[in-house]
Amino acid sequence: MQRFGDKMRILFLGTSAATSFPLAFCRCRVCEKARINKGKDIRKRSSVIINNDMLIDFGPDVITSSNMYNVDLTNVKYILQTHGHSDHFDAGHLITRLKEYAAQNVNHVCLIGSKETVKSLDRRLKVEDPNVDLFDQDWLIRLNIDIKFICSGDNIKIGDYSITAIESLHDINENSLVYIISHKNKSILYGTDLLKISEKAWEILKTCCLDLVILDHTYGKGFNSGGHLDAGQLADIISKMKEEKIIHSNSLVYATHISHEGNDTHDIMERLAAENGYHIAYDGLEIKI
Repeated sequence: MQRFGDKMRILFLGTSAATSFPLAFCRCRVCEKARINKGKDIRKRSSVIINNDMLIDFGPDVITSSNMYNVDLTNVKYILQTHGHSDHFDAGHLITRLKEYAAQNVNHVCLIGSKETVKSLDRRLKVEDPNVDLFDQDWLIRLNIDIKFICSGDNIKIGDYSITAIESLHDINENSLVYIISHKNKSILYGTDLLKISEKAWEILKTCCLDLVILDHTYGKGFNSGGHLDAGQLADIISKMKEEKIIHSNSLVYATHISHEGNDTHDIMERLAAENGYHIAYDGLEIKI
C-alpha cells in the first residue's frame, strides 16, 4: 500500500446521486449549465477510495474514475459496501475477477457489508452468472475474496483500519450501513445514502471525535422526496455534531451524493454550504487529514 506519512488520503471517485449529474435527458437549468460548465459540475456515481487500498462502494463508474484519477484498483484490499443498489454496486465489475475473464494475478480482496447487503450483491451477480453464490466457499475461492459480515454497532479491525458500522435506514431490507473508518490517529465518517441519523446512530457517534465527515446531500433544502438527506437536514446534523463535540474546530465536512433536485451548480452550492459550515465535494477531490 502506498503510504502518506501519518495522513489518511481520501479521493472522491464520484459524487453524484444514482442518476448521475447532469441527468441523461434532463433540460432543467442546472443540468444544462452543467453540460456547459463541465469540470466540477460533471459528477459520476458516488464512491471514495482511502489510502489506495480501501474502496467504499464498487459502483458502475469506479473503473472510469480510477483511470481518470490514476488509481490502481489492483492495490485494493478492502471493499466496504454500504448497500447493494445499482449505483453503488456493479456486478459486472466484480465478476471479472473470475479466471474465465482471463484476469491474471488477481489480488485477494475482503468484502465488508451487512449480510442483507451481501444477499443483494449475490442477486445482482446471478444476473451475470446464475451459478454464482457468495455464500458458498468454493465461489469465494474462485473470486479470490472473503466476506466479513457487519451490523450496526459492530467494530472490526482489519489491516491498519478500525471500522465501525452505523445503520443508515436508507434501505431497511438491505440493512444498509454507513461507516466510521479510523486509521492510526484519524477518523472519518462516510455517510452517503443516509435517511437520517437514528438515536442508536447518535449514541455511537457521541463516542467519536471525527476529523472528516462526508454526508449525503441528495436534495436541496425543501426538495426532499425521501430516502436521503437534503441541505437543511445536513446543516442540522452538522450543528448537532458540533454541540456534541463529535467534530472539532479543525474537522472538515463535505457533502456528496448530489442530484439536480433543488441543488445548483458547484460554485453556487459551495457558497451556500460555506454559510452552514461545510463544503461540496467534487469528482477527483483529494483530501489528506
